[in-house]
Amino acid sequence: MSGLSAALFGQLTAPAMVVALSPVSIVAVLVLLLHNDRPRPASLAFLLGRLVALAAATAVFLQVPRLADRFAEPNPAATTWLLGIFGAVCVALGAVLWLRRDHVGAQPRWEARIARLGWLGAAAIGAVFVVANPKMMAANGAAGVMIGATVVSGVAAAAAIAFYTVLASCTVTAPVLAYMLFGARIDPALARLKLWIQRRRNLVTSIVLLVVGLALLVAALRGF
Repeated sequence: MSGLSAALFGQLTAPAMVVALSPVSIVAVLVLLLHNDRPRPASLAFLLGRLVALAAATAVFLQVPRLADRFAEPNPAATTWLLGIFGAVCVALGAVLWLRRDHVGAQPRWEARIARLGWLGAAAIGAVFVVANPKMMAANGAAGVMIGATVVSGVAAAAAIAFYTVLASCTVTAPVLAYMLFGARIDPALARLKLWIQRRRNLVTSIVLLVVGLALLVAALRGF
């Protein structure tokens, strides 16, 4: 599978963590598990919608380096610039959220609404939370550009996208799988996790964005 390497998987880890540690999606799946009348099908549908949206969005951005090569001479530095820009955006957003780290907002209205969704609506929301989130789409863009600029074969690209998608969804997959295994017995633990995330949403997100952004900036600087 031409183009796959440990270095590429390492690079994909940064944007995957930005997506994985997004508090909104974690809270959403916890709401479905705790408050939906049919938690198993609803949470599985939410996860499936998320996985499909992540893979599709990344596949679209994968075409950017290839389209650029059709209209201009190949320029490896372009990918480095894109990673640097994404890193700078992450640092800027992280700094803003760090300043608001102690702010705890009211419970969003969407939490009560998604608790009443059926499996089809849950799948749709899982996808919408990906494509409507600028932070996630920026991460998907960075991952897609990395893959498109590195791999050659379609099989290698599919494997890289699968790796990124699975890693980016690990924090949503984990509570769903736990519920599949243990059922309502883990409700108290899930409720405590939901409360903890809601109280520290800005703090967690800011730390992730700052760490990932700085890592991407360092990687970009090494590429010049």
